[in-house]
Order: sequence, then C-alpha cells, then structure tokens
Amino acid sequence: MKPIVFIKAAMSLDGKIATKTGESQWISNVQSREYVHQLRAEYEAICVGVQTVILDNPRLTIRQNGHETSHIRMVLDTKGRIPLESNLLNDSFKHLTIIFTSDLIPKDIEDKIIHKGVKLIKLKLKDNRIDLQDWLSECEKLGIRSIFVEGGGEVIASMLSYGIVDKIAVAIAPIIIGGKDAKGFVAGEGIEKLSDAIQLENPNIKWFGDDCILEYNVKKRENYENVKY
Repeated sequence: MKPIVFIKAAMSLDGKIATKTGESQWISNVQSREYVHQLRAEYEAICVGVQTVILDNPRLTIRQNGHETSHIRMVLDTKGRIPLESNLLNDSFKHLTIIFTSDLIPKDIEDKIIHKGVKLIKLKLKDNRIDLQDWLSECEKLGIRSIFVEGGGEVIASMLSYGIVDKIAVAIAPIIIGGKDAKGFVAGEGIEKLSDAIQLENPNIKWFGDDCILEYNVKKRENYENVKY
C-alpha cells in the first residue's frame, strides 16, 4: 500500500518560507512549532531535500515534554551533496537516517556516509533527479506507511508534480517578508494555466496565537502531465 505523504511548510503572509538571504528560523511561533512536533509524532518517517540540510542542518527529531525521540529520517540527495558534518549523519539517531540518492553520488562520499552507520539507498533517475515514484515504492518495501515532508520548495514542487501528495499543512505567520528573490512555499517552474493547478479540499483551520495553520487534503486527478511545478 502506498505510503501517505503529508507536506508541511511555514510561511509568511506573502507566501515566503525564507528571506532573500535564506534565513528561515523561525517564521512560525513557538505554539505552531510545538504542534508540528505533534504532527511529526503521528508519521513513521520525516523527509527533507538535501538543500534543507545544507541551509538549516536540521535534526528532524520529535521534541515533546522535554524529551527528544526520532522516527525514520529521510534525505532526498541525488548527487550526494549532504554535508558530512550534518546532524543527521552524526547525532545519536543517525542509525534512523536514510539517504536516498542515485548513481550520481561520488564513490568516496557514498563510502563515508555508509561508514557513519547511515543507510544509503540508490534510486532511479528521471530528468536527472531522483525518480519519486521509485522513492515511494522503496518506502513501501521498507514497510513505511506514512511520510511527513518538510521541504524545501523544490522537493515540494516535485512531489506535487508527481501527484503523490495526500495532505498539506501550511503555518501562516503574521509577517510580510517580500522580495522577488525570497523563496516561496513551492518552487519549480510553475504552471502556465490555472486549469492545471492542483486543487485542495476539506479544509481544517487551527489557530496558535497569531499563527494560522491550514490543513487540506489534495484532490486527486487523473492526469498530472501538465503539472510542472
């Protein structure tokens, strides 16, 4: 059975997930972030793209009531760009980390990652990137039934284009960042016609202080051919 894929992002009122210099911590407030840890705890795996690791060096752990635990942590890293000093490769939960990569990874980097005790899985390529259908199939083989995705924008764009996203949650903070070079929630090239836009349904709205978290199901469609985020 295909794993459930849930995308989460935090953004400003004008849709930015970082400033033009890349600063993103923290856009949402403390209460919103505590809720995100509750959501993380409900999913068997947490996934990010390698660019998020490079910029933020996250731990992707679950922190509740003064305790830190971890579920499976995944990184989508086509060319093996993950910094070898990153938390995901070196902390006490590194044995729960899986690097999904491809034959484009340099052999020396591959060896160093494996030497750290981290699992590394090579996937097929599509358009010079990891084939996300192959990724999802591999997750299913591993017995993973639910995946919590925290970006970044390129990963979210790719997953939407593949049509594999089931749910989306966006925390909207009462700030305006601005700037044409500031990154948005969904990257990629973008669609050309509104008729090609992915539709969301069944809204659920939660307030955490001045932050608003919107949760939606992704409305399924038969054809994703023109969805090129």
